[in-house]
Amino acid sequence: MRKAAVPILLFLLLLPGVAAAQLTYYPNETAFQAFLNSDSPFTVVSGNDTWARAWAYYIDERLSTLKTPGNGTLVLVGNVGDNRLMRKIWNETGLPPKASFLPSIIVLNGTVLITGSKDNIYLTERAFENIWRPSRNARMAFLVTLIALMLVFLAALSGDGSHAGKFYGLMASLYVVWYLTSPRPFLTEGFLREMLSALEFTVGGTPDSALSTIMGVTFRLVPPLEENLVFIHWLIVFLIASLVFYLAPRRGRELGFIVFGLLFVAPMFRNSLDEINGSALGLAGFALTLAMACNVTFSPEKWKALVQTAVLSAFTLLAIAINPYLTFIPVFFVLAFPKRHLRNYAYLGTVALGILLLYETVGFSIGIPPSPSPCSLHLAGRFILDGGLAIGASIYALANRKGRMSMKGATAFLILLTAFYFPLAFFIPSLFQYSFVLVSALAVRLLHGVTGGT
Repeated sequence: MRKAAVPILLFLLLLPGVAAAQLTYYPNETAFQAFLNSDSPFTVVSGNDTWARAWAYYIDERLSTLKTPGNGTLVLVGNVGDNRLMRKIWNETGLPPKASFLPSIIVLNGTVLITGSKDNIYLTERAFENIWRPSRNARMAFLVTLIALMLVFLAALSGDGSHAGKFYGLMASLYVVWYLTSPRPFLTEGFLREMLSALEFTVGGTPDSALSTIMGVTFRLVPPLEENLVFIHWLIVFLIASLVFYLAPRRGRELGFIVFGLLFVAPMFRNSLDEINGSALGLAGFALTLAMACNVTFSPEKWKALVQTAVLSAFTLLAIAINPYLTFIPVFFVLAFPKRHLRNYAYLGTVALGILLLYETVGFSIGIPPSPSPCSLHLAGRFILDGGLAIGASIYALANRKGRMSMKGATAFLILLTAFYFPLAFFIPSLFQYSFVLVSALAVRLLHGVTGGT
């Protein structure tokens, strides 16, 4: 082991950029697989630092799906700087102490060492990424939640006597086919970094962002396993597909199926959902906020209107917490719906207060690069190509519209958002996905206006 491992480690230590980007095994991956396939029980012992305890929580949950916890193989998580037991036996590896700060899995005389630092230990998840053993409870929870969501939206969309419920059922069937025929989404490196931060919050640490706080609370209820994350991801995708029906005009709700088609037919948008990177949750929060803003009819009674405003503010803050660039939504809402001054002031004030609290608790900042992203032209080209049908339909509707378009109401709200977020996407490429939602909904609303809808 020493003859093979030492030269490799010395080489990696000389190339820190390479070392930080990959997981290594000692003596080899086969030895680790033999541990996973053995019948020996295991005990996880973490280092003292919060990040080590956080990752040990994941390792313990992951191994519990494969093996029985108990006295047996010791699984040490951390590095020689924070894990006393690892420091005690490290010399037996024949590796320099600095190697324990790199992401690696070492099998040594009945002990397994999972090493790294706060900056890279999450890469050891790659050793488990091909495991797929969802529990019976996880499967049942996924199915029950999915069916419940389907029934709720189906009942809501079928209650107005239109064909919206039938088209929603068609969308749901397409979703099921997509789920059954798609490869399992994988966890990106950026998401794994966020996952480690979330786990730190789970074990009592301080979260790095609002997203890690949301994930951390979830991990206190749901084990942080890849299977559970995949199930949650697919539920979020279904929620997005369901919410787009409420981006269609109120009197043409069945046109939500067209919004769904325009959105999910775009490979650039659909491919972004083929991996778990946190963007699906942001898109769901965005779609939920748009659906609320475009459909809530505020009561003339002040207290009811304030309750409705509080609910809209809560969903808006949820979207902003996930993606800070959505901070500008309330401004465009007020511009598009200017008449109710009390409601608008309450909405702006509540969201501003919520943003201040986010800043004080988990940090909150919006950094816009001084120049466009190097890949922005390429992504813009793909956006125009993949969203060409929606863009073409919008241009056709505008060219054939009779009379002057009112810049008040839901359609104006979507126009303002599109005019703002599409140019901003050249600086923040992730916003191209949000622009797909906007142009798909806008195309349908503009066409509905041309055909005489309101």
